[in-house]
Amino acid sequence: MIKLNRRDDFKVTTKRLLAQNVGNLCSNPDCRVLTLGAKTEVLGSAGVGVAAHITAAAIGGPRYDVRLTKDERKGYQNGIWLCQNCARIIDIDVLKYPIPLLELWKKKAEKFSNNNIGKQLYDEAAVRKEVLKNTVEYINDQSVSSSSKLVLEALKLNESNITELDPRFGIKTNIINGELSYILEPKCASIELQVAVKDKKDHLLINSFLKLAEEGREFSIDLNKINMCGSPLFEQLMTKPDAVFQVEAVKSKKKCHIYVTNKNKTVDYCLASCDALCYGGTKKSIIEGSALAKLLSFSVEYGFDVDIQLAFTIHTKIWIGKRIDKLPYFPKLLKVVNMLSDLGELRIVLDDPECDEVPIGVVSHQTANKSFIVKVTRLIKYIDKARIVNEYFGLGLTYEYFNVKEEEIDALDELCDLIKSPVIKNREQLEKNPNVKVLLKDGFRVDDSPILATNTSVRFEAEGSLKQLFNQEIPTYIIRQEFTNITISTPDELSENTEVELELQMNKVSKYIKSLVDKFS
Repeated sequence: MIKLNRRDDFKVTTKRLLAQNVGNLCSNPDCRVLTLGAKTEVLGSAGVGVAAHITAAAIGGPRYDVRLTKDERKGYQNGIWLCQNCARIIDIDVLKYPIPLLELWKKKAEKFSNNNIGKQLYDEAAVRKEVLKNTVEYINDQSVSSSSKLVLEALKLNESNITELDPRFGIKTNIINGELSYILEPKCASIELQVAVKDKKDHLLINSFLKLAEEGREFSIDLNKINMCGSPLFEQLMTKPDAVFQVEAVKSKKKCHIYVTNKNKTVDYCLASCDALCYGGTKKSIIEGSALAKLLSFSVEYGFDVDIQLAFTIHTKIWIGKRIDKLPYFPKLLKVVNMLSDLGELRIVLDDPECDEVPIGVVSHQTANKSFIVKVTRLIKYIDKARIVNEYFGLGLTYEYFNVKEEEIDALDELCDLIKSPVIKNREQLEKNPNVKVLLKDGFRVDDSPILATNTSVRFEAEGSLKQLFNQEIPTYIIRQEFTNITISTPDELSENTEVELELQMNKVSKYIKSLVDKFS
């Protein structure tokens, strides 16, 4: 049998070109590791680089684009050179790594490679060593450990100098990704600053200011696009090249609780409590919080002219790589899902010093935001059944990105049911007499077979259709289907080497038994 390759894989020359054009460095700007080097004490090279597809090489893969031709899909423009870790990450979190982002990575990596031709390449350790060496020289005979203190002193000195420019603001400085950043917080309720947008047609920026005033929405401003006066502090910051302001409303913290109530409202289970951030503007207020070590987050929006909008998100990224039988907070979520499946509801309650607890949002099967219940129920029940299979086979399965087809869910349901107990049915419990197709082998004789016989029993065995869970293989298992006290009939001619369809006619004493067995009998 000829095995067809349905993947549009890159040619060797394309892979080589993708690697060479980025200097064999990973194209992820936050990674940039070297992907090729010499082997230890052996002639040859060792590599950790991957020619990854920007849009998938096959149907069903990450970011698959049906519009591409076969040649385009395996062409240079659809490839990006990455290390093995980054190649894996971009495929398990497709929403975080869309096509435009990967194309931007590739463009920047090629530019970085071109700009650094003929230049020395320093690793992080070498740069750090040089900085520490120079610092030690400046602090004379002091110990090397004092260099970190010197950095802190420098930051505090910088804070002090900036604060003197406008004492109405509290200043905190930090170094993020090698760049100096400032957090400016007003010390009083009202500070007047004059801000003007240079381009009156920049509707996006103008709308961002409007959203800040009406809803407290944060946004970033390129300081080259605005003029600002009313504070020497801001006026000095405006002079810094390529400076960007991240503007947000003042936020306060309030205690919130997440409750789950069953259908009859006889059980009120507190899933978690947290300190939520509250902010807003003239038209809308927003409450955002996270609980269960940031596994679950929520956002509530409300105002005078808008209905309350509550959205929940479950962040299973923190589960990736962890054993499914030891997932943090899973028992709590399973209890929640069981209550929600019974037409329960999920509520956010706000602690109020005057009114005690105030409900501020509900998610149920009757609300417009019910999709969260459907999504989280599907996920948790899948994991719960995967844990049953994991225990039955004695595996050590870990959680990976959840993206399964309905056929896999059906196969998992069937396997879990059989692990618990065999399925036994009589004629009344089956919708109709089963029909099966069988191949009559060489030397078949009607007299030696149960076909056309009455009160006979037959058994069929086949491999189960579930092959993996969370992209990890599971052992092969056998499903046996047995029919007892039946009559077998067929309208087809019975002759060897032919496929015929048999009707298994059941009666009052007939039984159908489906069970799980370790091997073929």
